[in-house]
Amino acid sequence: MKQTIFALLLIVFFGSSLRAQDTYYSIFSFDSFIPAVKINNSSADLQSSVLPFYKSYRSAERDINWVASNDSLITRFWTEKGNTVLNILAELSGIMWQESEFDIYLLRFYPSVGSSEPTILSLGGIQRGSLLEAAPHGDNLLFNLVFQLSKRMLGQVKKGTSAAEIDLAGHPLLKKSAYRLDNMAMLLTIATCQNVLGIEETTNAYKSAFWKEHFPGRTIFENYLLDKWVLTPSFSLEEWLFQEPHNSRLVSVTRPPRKPRNQISPQKFYLEGLPIKGKFGFSVSRNSSSQMVVDKVDIFRLAYACGLREGDIIRRVDGSLARNQRKLIEKI
Repeated sequence: MKQTIFALLLIVFFGSSLRAQDTYYSIFSFDSFIPAVKINNSSADLQSSVLPFYKSYRSAERDINWVASNDSLITRFWTEKGNTVLNILAELSGIMWQESEFDIYLLRFYPSVGSSEPTILSLGGIQRGSLLEAAPHGDNLLFNLVFQLSKRMLGQVKKGTSAAEIDLAGHPLLKKSAYRLDNMAMLLTIATCQNVLGIEETTNAYKSAFWKEHFPGRTIFENYLLDKWVLTPSFSLEEWLFQEPHNSRLVSVTRPPRKPRNQISPQKFYLEGLPIKGKFGFSVSRNSSSQMVVDKVDIFRLAYACGLREGDIIRRVDGSLARNQRKLIEKI
């Protein structure tokens, strides 16, 4: 009788703790190799180097001191769940960590949502020239951390030496692209965060205004991957990729646009009215206040992937004014 009561108490205790944390750790083995990872919040040189014009009007040292005073969410999260994240990434991806150690660099400002190699997160803002957008915060920040680590995790396949790893590294869906590698990383991010942050927190982060703006492959992701490629330790992302043919519909819709041939009308490949040459794929016009406004963006070229949208106002490029679109492109 006493043994039965004790067993029931264990079930109640562990059951309630799992519900409170909203995690599913029991499905993971946690027996794979993981690298030693530390938070680096003191790299003033890196802060200065990623924004070359920085030295003329800001102090990188002062901004790094700001980071050290505002990194408690990341450092606390990593202390409590960092190894869990690394283990789950390995099990859900089916890919082994090939590196023994690396740093996660925290900066105040960075010119994009982050970087996977080196792993960089902005705590203060996304800075493009004189324009500054608020960096993700709260669960969005933690979601971004896992997203950058997911991209780094998928980059490990290129460092593998087995025949399977070499074959996987050549899969089109792992090519660097806002519609390919980023979509695979987002799939891995959501599956990992559901087990670490919680299902509701993960859903809210993915559906937030920030990630709607900064995840250009969203439509393809939701049509072909979300709730369709379900990742588990027994059927990982690696397994899904191995069974996805290189000529599948998913590979086709995520293919970068082909360069137009001379004998083919470029309108078959690009939006009418956009510059045919170049990789940016956007055009501008002047509004009533003589501001330069984006009026067309090709969703298959670089400007869209970097977050540029119709209606955006371009005031300066690296702090300098541009008189027309040609000068604007030259400065970019």
